[in-house]
Amino acid sequence: RLPDPVGFPFFRDSFKSFTAATATATVPTAFTAGCSVKMTQQDVEDPQFEILKIGQASYRKLIVPQKLNFKVGAQQQEYWDEEEEEGGDLDDQMIYEGNEWVLKLPVPAVFHKFILGSRGANKSKLEMDSGASIKVPHRDEHQDAIWLRARQKQQIYSCKAQVELLCEREEAKLEYTHFIAIPLARETKFRTSVEDFKANVVNQRFEGIDESIFMNTRRLHFTMCMLKLHSHSQVEDMKEALKDLSEQISATADFKKPLIAKMQGLHIMTDDPSNVGVVFTTDRSHAIQNRMNNVADKMFELLKARNLVSQQNLVSQRLLSSDGAHAEVKLHATLMNTKYSWQNRGPDGHRILGAPRETFDASVLMERYGRVDFGEVPLKEMHLSCLDEMADDGYYRSLLSIPLYESR
Repeated sequence: RLPDPVGFPFFRDSFKSFTAATATATVPTAFTAGCSVKMTQQDVEDPQFEILKIGQASYRKLIVPQKLNFKVGAQQQEYWDEEEEEGGDLDDQMIYEGNEWVLKLPVPAVFHKFILGSRGANKSKLEMDSGASIKVPHRDEHQDAIWLRARQKQQIYSCKAQVELLCEREEAKLEYTHFIAIPLARETKFRTSVEDFKANVVNQRFEGIDESIFMNTRRLHFTMCMLKLHSHSQVEDMKEALKDLSEQISATADFKKPLIAKMQGLHIMTDDPSNVGVVFTTDRSHAIQNRMNNVADKMFELLKARNLVSQQNLVSQRLLSSDGAHAEVKLHATLMNTKYSWQNRGPDGHRILGAPRETFDASVLMERYGRVDFGEVPLKEMHLSCLDEMADDGYYRSLLSIPLYESR
């Protein structure tokens, strides 16, 4: 809280001494980072203050004369312009209704329960902390938005930030709904090779291995990223992001080159073949891995920019390097997974959520089939697909596909 300069001569004299010494000087760049101010003796001879009341306290705010000549570095001005533009965009979305500002905030309906909380506890706390009121639509309305109302815009800014932070924290509790992958099952020779492998292994009657743990060969794919798209608008944003990605990929030199994966060998997720839950095949060549990581880098940047995936979520999916700086997608086509076992399914045939994952000893399997060759598969397209919906050909229903290389 600033003291009254009239009542404190020392403060006033010190202020004059300082400003007299710097009256016509330019403030050093080290202190201003590109911003310089020129003031005359008259500008600071009698500083003026206005009284601001915040709660029960009163504060004095220095009134800066408009005639002061502020020189701002281009880089700082660009940053401030961007900040003002962001705030202006939000202001443009508000309407003044009655004696309050109203903002319609897009929030997928699946998050509404988190905003409300148990008996409305979260909603009440958000309203108390921000000073804004929140209207959450009834669940039967199926609206992907909430409404914020407040007398001051700043209260809406505060409420919006707190709601977005809450949704970001609660996202981890939501199930994945879609995924981005490269279909492999449409290559008939590859699918036939996998089916022959499955028949041979089942006939060997290895302990812990039965037909139920094998992946349906019509669904074989390389997963690039799992997604949580819980509203129609998020799905549409995802499609637009992939269209942008397609433009970026087609502009690279790699787009002129075919992308062929040589699917060889059996691989496991751990170093212990006696305790295995997943067996997969892949192409471990650096050329394929590097090319797909380059695609993934572009894709992740686009998705993060549209708030379709977070850095934290990419880390949890283990799709990034240890420092989080770039993509490290581990391409793998799952052949066997114990979560598909009949023992993990209920009477209706559906998998029991939360059922403990079983493992088996794959030592003999790896010894006999570890170097199996499934042939070559052209990686033609990347698809956005629904996780629990199937198309007529048995593969996951595709909402959009983009080419990975130029067809000839």
